[in-house]
Amino acid sequence: MIVCRAQGFTLVELMIAIVIVTVLVLISVPVFTSFIQNYRISASADQLFYYLQYARTESIKRNADIYVSFNTGDTWCYGINIGSACTCNVVNSCGLATVSYSAPQQQSLTTTGLTGGYIYFEGSHSAANASGSVTFTQYGQSSPFITINIGRLGSLSECSTGISGYGAC
Repeated sequence: MIVCRAQGFTLVELMIAIVIVTVLVLISVPVFTSFIQNYRISASADQLFYYLQYARTESIKRNADIYVSFNTGDTWCYGINIGSACTCNVVNSCGLATVSYSAPQQQSLTTTGLTGGYIYFEGSHSAANASGSVTFTQYGQSSPFITINIGRLGSLSECSTGISGYGAC
């Protein structure tokens, strides 16, 4: 006689598995949230870094001053224009590019050393009119952050505190 026994989980085994999965999810949510926030800051900083390189290159190509204007805060933006500063939160004010971040209370952009909220690269040598920095942070926090440093000769560098993949500030 052949006896066939049903295979499966008991209710107790199923409940234990659900509890274990729930505990693992609850432990990983803060880590995952931090990862997403750091990724967003990194993406914003890298995008600005490339736009600054673009502005510097355009200054040489066009033999003209190329301005990068910033509007700081948690609904920040920046724009690139030929010959003069522009207002990035006004439609079509910046001729070459405009980037806006309109998710309040997620990221903040601050600048230091930039008089008037802009910097420009001169056409003849691609040097910057001033040295300064632009910093991205989580809204309302001082760390982690990524800073883009702009040298007087137009050099660009990135550094970070608390976000891997960048040199230390």
